[in-house]
Amino acid sequence: MGLPDALRHNLSHAYIIVGEAEERLAVARAFAKELNCLGDSGDDNCLSCRVFESGNHPDIFYVAGTKTTGIGVDDVRSQIVQEMTTSPFKYRYKIFIVDNAETITPQAQNAMLKTIEEPAPYGVFLFLAEHVHTLLPTVLSRCVTVKLGERLKKSEHEAFAEEIASSIANLDILDAMTLYKRFEPYKESRESMSQLLDMLYLAYGRRITRAGAANHPPEKLWFSSIAAIQHTKQILAQNGNFQLAVELMLLKLSGAIQKPM
Repeated sequence: MGLPDALRHNLSHAYIIVGEAEERLAVARAFAKELNCLGDSGDDNCLSCRVFESGNHPDIFYVAGTKTTGIGVDDVRSQIVQEMTTSPFKYRYKIFIVDNAETITPQAQNAMLKTIEEPAPYGVFLFLAEHVHTLLPTVLSRCVTVKLGERLKKSEHEAFAEEIASSIANLDILDAMTLYKRFEPYKESRESMSQLLDMLYLAYGRRITRAGAANHPPEKLWFSSIAAIQHTKQILAQNGNFQLAVELMLLKLSGAIQKPM
């Protein structure tokens, strides 16, 4: 399997691989196999690769939640933090593959933060996720994010935009401002932020269209929200202050500020 360039150069200790379930797991397995290969990058002939294919590699760990609520503090402490205190059994790296990483609870993310912030030289973390919106900024900033495919990017932005449009009108000012933290990962990519704003614009547009088709009067806030999104996109296109622009937009979307743009 061909690996993304981000996984081939300048090895990092922690990655977030965002993609569909089968694809992200296949990429993570290929990468883990290659990292511990004793021959030529996953050649299947070395001892490590043969053991890997048997499903019993002693230095590759698949982390999973033990409860239906997701991956919790106890899971992180027993399957990651404790395991990292000892050196690899036999091979170069201890590799932790954490699928459904978007289900790691905030408390569990904080519990593993020091481990991924100050990793042992043999530790490599592969967090596999459908999206990154539930991952804390402190975790995101310590990982290299690898997104598999443009189609996924669009669906990810669309899901986040729909979430905002569906919930923000019910938030108070403090909660609306707190939502800014979810936008921080977009600060490094104006292109991704532009795509997200486009999806957010469409989310409100769909609401107006559906209301019209059902002969229901559209919410006035939807129209002012569209204006706020357009204005924010213009500010960011002119390299305006990211945090101020986004926070002001969120206040307008929540209805806390209803003056014309």
